[in-house]
Amino acid sequence: MLFSSLTFVWFFLPALALIYYISPGRKFKNGVLLIASLIFYSWGEPRYVVLVILSILLNYGLGLALDGCGEKRGLKKAVFVLGILVNLGLLGYFKYFNFFLELAMTVLGREGFAPRDIALPIGISFYTFQSISYLADTFRGENPAQRNVFRLALYISLFPQILSGPIVKYHELEPQIRERQESLSMHAYGIKRFVYGLVKKMVFANMFGQVVDRMFDLPLEQLGTATVWLAVILYSFQIYYDFSGYSDMAIGLGRMFGFTYRENFNYPYLSASVSEFWRRWHISLSTWFRQYLYIPLGGNRRGLKRTCVNLFLVFLATGLWHGASMNFICWGVYYGILIVAERLWIGRILEKNPLKFLNHLYTLGAVAVGWMLFRVDTLHNGRILLKAMLIPSKGLWNPRIFADNRILFLLVLAVVFCGPVQQLAPRLKERLFDEENITAGDAAVMAVLLLLGTLLMVSSTYQAFIYFRF
Repeated sequence: MLFSSLTFVWFFLPALALIYYISPGRKFKNGVLLIASLIFYSWGEPRYVVLVILSILLNYGLGLALDGCGEKRGLKKAVFVLGILVNLGLLGYFKYFNFFLELAMTVLGREGFAPRDIALPIGISFYTFQSISYLADTFRGENPAQRNVFRLALYISLFPQILSGPIVKYHELEPQIRERQESLSMHAYGIKRFVYGLVKKMVFANMFGQVVDRMFDLPLEQLGTATVWLAVILYSFQIYYDFSGYSDMAIGLGRMFGFTYRENFNYPYLSASVSEFWRRWHISLSTWFRQYLYIPLGGNRRGLKRTCVNLFLVFLATGLWHGASMNFICWGVYYGILIVAERLWIGRILEKNPLKFLNHLYTLGAVAVGWMLFRVDTLHNGRILLKAMLIPSKGLWNPRIFADNRILFLLVLAVVFCGPVQQLAPRLKERLFDEENITAGDAAVMAVLLLLGTLLMVSSTYQAFIYFRF
């Protein structure tokens, strides 16, 4: 079930809110959310809800085993490692089995590889990382093992974030599952954030996505430099408004039911370096890798060379996390090289540069190349597009063939509202994210935007979120 579907917006969500708020006590409310979350997840893929339940039960047992080890440090570490391997094993089978088997067959020179028919369960990368967060927090003693299996099940399967995040760490959400306070102002703010996200998805991401798909469906060799750059720019805004829109909706849904999630985006296209971009983009994933991979590898505590190796490994893992294909691995390597280069010398140049707008241009250009690698399906196509981006060529050069006045107008709005207007008008930003004062004017604006979103949902067939692939 999609957040941006009529079924969810006009049937599932209102029915759930009604049942939730008439339910007595925290125990019953959590039970309602758990049942609703499993129904939500199984709506499109009923068979894979079994995998979610299996993951819950496995991690519940592993958590109790960690607690049962007491002060036996060696045994506790062995159980923790086993838990990591179990979770990564499930993720690896469904997401990477065919990729690594094909890679092995290629290295061994064997032909005739027949991939297995393994469908990727939606959200497996996200709920696997949340499960690992639970085991890591339990192993470190930040939280005791959860002895109520239903509370752990709610943490892993809670419907606002199970499909595409934000990735919420266990020690952040467990206190809220145990004890939280709902309020009318929280619910109203939740609706406001949800509607913001819905408009981002339906007005910007979907409109851009239709154009981008048409452009990438053409023989790429025929595209000229101007057309390729337009395609990459539109995709850059498509993925931003798609994923930040989803995150807004998830944050809003959490607020409606008393949960507070951290922000997942902080206007990343305002960044003046690639390192800053990754502190602003998909914040929950970046902080997860920092806390559960970068720091355990040694972080920056073992000298500059080891720091650079750790940074590179983190971004290699980030690329692999996004998908089992060479373009995602190259995407991770690309960012790993840039981040290491900024740590070694580019960062000092950016700091000393008196023309700060050049820093922004460098960052936007580097990110655009990154999104091109992210979007292509083969490295061969990536080379074609990279050549067109860097070496001027005419080819099919007229962008207006694909982008009519409506798309160009939306692109201008997308540029304005991805951070510049919020930075230039901080009071407007405060108003947009004001959780306490929801006025009649806010309600009217939300009603109009919700109507707009509904009309677009009725007329549009382009619905899928990009990050559902991961």
